[in-house]
Amino acid sequence: MLPMLASAQPDELAARARSALSCPAAASMVIKGTEHLFGGDDLGLQDRGGVPTLVCRAGSVVETAAGARQKALLRVISGVVEEDGTTESVVLAGKLATPEACCDSSMRAVAIEPTIIMLIRTHADGSSRQYRVPLALFRSPAHALNRGYLRRCLDHVNECHGAELRQAVSLCTGTPAPYLAGAALAGLSPTGVDVHWVDADGAHSRNVVFPAPASSPDELADALRTHLHAGLC
Repeated sequence: MLPMLASAQPDELAARARSALSCPAAASMVIKGTEHLFGGDDLGLQDRGGVPTLVCRAGSVVETAAGARQKALLRVISGVVEEDGTTESVVLAGKLATPEACCDSSMRAVAIEPTIIMLIRTHADGSSRQYRVPLALFRSPAHALNRGYLRRCLDHVNECHGAELRQAVSLCTGTPAPYLAGAALAGLSPTGVDVHWVDADGAHSRNVVFPAPASSPDELADALRTHLHAGLC
């Protein structure tokens, strides 16, 4: 977990901003005074190596605006809430890049080239404070495995790979699969992950430590597949 912002170090601000981009609870974009909401199949948001990337339908207003290299304002509310109730959001202003085709021919990918990034922290009492995020640090590969990205990975594995997790626990502990009521991951970090499961004897947990810390999403995925189950993605 990231520490509280005592001195607002630039690198910490960048890590928090990337976390919001990687794990958005909600997002919207303003182009020429009109707000466009993210969600559903029409407009999505991705963090591609520190580049905020919109995924939109071919022929949409967003694609047209990107073709004209128009300016846009992106606001992202982080899906990661701190224990004291503090929430974070990022406001990013910049030009839309020329749209690129996606693997789905009906969709287009549009990057935003930011000129300014602001991190806004809102406390449980409603007070808030804004911080300017350095652009170069925001794009740094050092923040690829940010808190939001790790949270999203955990959610994906637990929601979509329950069968693979149960099989991994069965093989590691020698517990027959029919005796496993469930399994889940928690505490994912570049250095390891906690595995929790429930069987006939109750609840159990085990910490799996990776031989070397992961430094990228690919390395993290490889570590999970190697030490838990080859079917995890």
